[in-house]
Amino acid sequence: MEALSPEPGDRVLDPACGTGGFLTAAAQHIAQQDPGGGASFEGYAMDHRNPHLAMLNLALHGIDRPLVRASDPGSLFRDLANSMAEFVLCNPPFNQRVQGLEHLDWPFGPPPESNANFAWIQLAWSRLSEKGKAALIMPSGAASTRGRAAEIRQHMLANDALLAVVALPADLFSHTTVPVHLWLLARDKSRHVPAGETESVLFIDASRLGTQAPRQARVLGPADRSRISGRFHAWLRSPRSSPDEPGFSCSVSYDEILENDGCPLDPRLYVAPAREQPPAALDTRHLLDQLVKQAESTVGATAHLCKSFDRSERVARGESEAPRVPLRRVLEGTAEGVPEAPGLLLAGPSGSLIRADHYVDVGGIPVVMPKDLTGSGFSTASIRHISERQARGLERFHLRLGDVVLARRGELGRAAVVREEQHGWVCGTGCFLLRPPAGLDADYFAAYLRGPEARTWLEAHSTGSMKMKTISLNVLGDLPVVLPSLATQQAIADTMKRLDEHERLLRRQLDLTQRIRHDALDGGIIPTP
Repeated sequence: MEALSPEPGDRVLDPACGTGGFLTAAAQHIAQQDPGGGASFEGYAMDHRNPHLAMLNLALHGIDRPLVRASDPGSLFRDLANSMAEFVLCNPPFNQRVQGLEHLDWPFGPPPESNANFAWIQLAWSRLSEKGKAALIMPSGAASTRGRAAEIRQHMLANDALLAVVALPADLFSHTTVPVHLWLLARDKSRHVPAGETESVLFIDASRLGTQAPRQARVLGPADRSRISGRFHAWLRSPRSSPDEPGFSCSVSYDEILENDGCPLDPRLYVAPAREQPPAALDTRHLLDQLVKQAESTVGATAHLCKSFDRSERVARGESEAPRVPLRRVLEGTAEGVPEAPGLLLAGPSGSLIRADHYVDVGGIPVVMPKDLTGSGFSTASIRHISERQARGLERFHLRLGDVVLARRGELGRAAVVREEQHGWVCGTGCFLLRPPAGLDADYFAAYLRGPEARTWLEAHSTGSMKMKTISLNVLGDLPVVLPSLATQQAIADTMKRLDEHERLLRRQLDLTQRIRHDALDGGIIPTP
């Protein structure tokens, strides 16, 4: 979907729509750009039980007045010049045999009698408007079958109908476990690539991308899809200057394709293999050099940590025992010694404000949930995003530099301070957002929350199950906070930050050591037969 990028106002057609999955995906992609874009959606279902299911599926995703009808391949193929569409997408039944197609007016030639794969391809191309593009899922054999199929492929090149072929991994669809190809077509290729650069095809070998859990379909994640679509859009801007990527993609001229017998279009025939990795011994030496530099950094960090501890002890000895003040009073500015500049504490937005369908796969604004809070900051490994438009409606929950985000459920006591990188992100449903008053240092407060005293208090005052503890906003306001002077808070915060940095360096050393061990056992220093 990202590769062809349907736009607001487009007419979208799926001639083999099943229960409407592709049309729904296209609608969601368009809605991210402009919710009021006014696109229209048309689909045909081969199973006469599916139109109702498809209409229901589309309605549940906010698509008004879609046109979904029952039909059969023969009827569709006999009416190639029906209404035009800017965007045709299709995952048709593979290798289907359809009778009576030989006398129709096919743009690239009669399809083979044995299956209708090339009938579906020509149907999709014929239904495109002048600026239209199409995406079809095809069995990998369609790229190299001889006979009429080879002649059709040649005519497609002669008519500038083909933009790209993408080899996808196996197990990607529930109805087939075989690897498939994605064919990207254009009615008028000159509208999509620069003048004089139409006579080439982009081949992408994405067959090794994606992840697969046991007994589950393979999934192309956001990074995989972004890599494919990014390469395709770079190629569209200039096929000649867009560099090839060994092991992944290449741009091939028509002449080179036609030199091969049968005009094959399998990406694996054209994409050069990836460059060989350097020998393990060279990698190991590089890792050892890194380990030496890391050890030097750790020595320096240890010295700074000792000085920071000494400074904290001197400051702490210079004042009386710190009081314990309820968090609510600290934020209200009514605690003794706290400036009358109130802070802010609020719970993240309710589930109705950020629903599951608001999350986007590409781009957008990060939304922080409890799982994204680490021992000393934020993790972006699995953070979710919402669109910028959706985020604008949640301005109250935007994170600012110096805010503290803390978990309201699960493992209580997790907290992180907002740095420049997180400024403008959104506090999620499962978190609290705290904006400290002038008399409370953010790093000190986050460190205090992660400490044993605060964690014990939060556990004792939480509700919910053993596996999913929850703390309410009202109860959190009663949390007793040890409140030394601001100078002491800042000294303690500096020490805790240096501890976090020291831990990060040690973990980096451990990771390098483990990698060196792996390389050594994999042929780096152990002789092989």
